[in-house]
Amino acid sequence: MTGTARSATYARSMMKLSTMLRIDATVDDKGGSPVAEQILGSWEPDAGSIKFFRSSANFVFRFRRAGVPYFLRFAHSSERRRDDIDTEMSVVASLDRQGVRVAAPLPGPGGRFVTTAETEFGTFHGVVLVALQGRTLDIDELIPPQFHAWGAGLGRLHRGMTMLPTETVSARRSWQDDLAFAAVYIPHDRPAVRYELEQLSRQLSILPVELEHFGLIHFDFELDNLVWDEAGLGVLDFDDCARYWYAADIAFALGDLFERGYDPRNRSLQEFLRGYETERPLDSDLAAALPTFLRLADLLRYARVRRAADLSDSVPQPQWMLELRRKLASRLGSYEASLAAKWRPGQR
Repeated sequence: MTGTARSATYARSMMKLSTMLRIDATVDDKGGSPVAEQILGSWEPDAGSIKFFRSSANFVFRFRRAGVPYFLRFAHSSERRRDDIDTEMSVVASLDRQGVRVAAPLPGPGGRFVTTAETEFGTFHGVVLVALQGRTLDIDELIPPQFHAWGAGLGRLHRGMTMLPTETVSARRSWQDDLAFAAVYIPHDRPAVRYELEQLSRQLSILPVELEHFGLIHFDFELDNLVWDEAGLGVLDFDDCARYWYAADIAFALGDLFERGYDPRNRSLQEFLRGYETERPLDSDLAAALPTFLRLADLLRYARVRRAADLSDSVPQPQWMLELRRKLASRLGSYEASLAAKWRPGQR
């Protein structure tokens, strides 16, 4: 497998590179994998239809069943707990029943959405999702009406999230859980990054958590998780949905817009917010916190990549993995340097 179709980005969420490497080695020249076949067996795929698609937070394969296209998504048990995936599928199925356009899960035999397979590479949890029709767009392609539609789509999704059962929402992780995770994976010899963690913890702790401001968010409503067609936006990948401020989801979605710094007057941001507010109101104080949420997104991405980067140079690896590791190391270094430039020893 050449890795040419592989996700090699500074992803918001990423599995351990050692796990990615082990399963990649099972993918043949036609894109098939015995691991994917074993996990997918109970869904009875069409012969020869299983093809590798990408790997980042999960492994994703395309396949067909009775000629209809679907996606298989699976993760090692050390990356995703089955209970969390069960809850995620409950969220997606509930939104689907509400009429939200999502990649709905397909039940396997016995009516369960999640299957667990014991393989020679360990335990994996898998789901099958409907393949939404449409195309993905890059942020440079969007015109103002599309930013408006993007914002409106997120507003509709948040409105749908407010109608989910309380027990489903409460089962998902929270922003406190994410900060606790970050504290584990930020090295103690990176004082500027740890100072950023402390600052963000204080700033987030004073934000309002009333139901109109706070609830379940998608967490990754970026363009690569959306498909566009005449029917509107379709939404993919709810595996990171979590309990946060709704405004945080706006910042997380628009991160690519502000790679060079946040500008509240940005026309595309304003169009996105106008679209959002056609579906639900946005508190002005929380809108003012968008730069804080952008900083949080960077910090969490840093911690997750720190966890994922578990390969050393002594481990044999293909060129695509070496390139991915170099890219990740560069981005981590740039983030550390940007914080160090603003931090002074002894700051509290």
